[in-house]
Amino acid sequence: MAVKMTLKERLDLAALDADAALKQLLEGELDREGFRREVRAFTLAKFFLTEEEAQAEGSEEILKLANASVEKMLRNADKSVKLAEGSTTCTNQSSTDIKKVLLSMTLQRELGIKFAPEYSAELTTISQLADALFDARGKEEFARN
Repeated sequence: MAVKMTLKERLDLAALDADAALKQLLEGELDREGFRREVRAFTLAKFFLTEEEAQAEGSEEILKLANASVEKMLRNADKSVKLAEGSTTCTNQSSTDIKKVLLSMTLQRELGIKFAPEYSAELTTISQLADALFDARGKEEFARN
């Protein structure tokens, strides 16, 4: 008999997956493709999406995947996790916009990189974000102070 996990338990497992991907980004000897794979794994874990769900979206656009994430969370909500009501904040930003910004900010902070907000906004796909992070590593102009 399979044990059904709560949403909280599934989110905890996704957090472990994100941590494993981040560890590879920080400590692994990754080429560009390997770096892209780990940024994708981190993104999907943070967005609580499987690879199959991401592929079903037919896009690697961060906002589309963030939207799929929000929809999945609303469908799967149980009493183990409290979800915010409504889709916008008091700043009138959508949940998907906020997820995209937080994803980029988290990766930048963890990798010791800082992009200008305008530059970050231009990075619309996982590959673009991964490539920008890969290229910025070790460069003084992108170093986080």
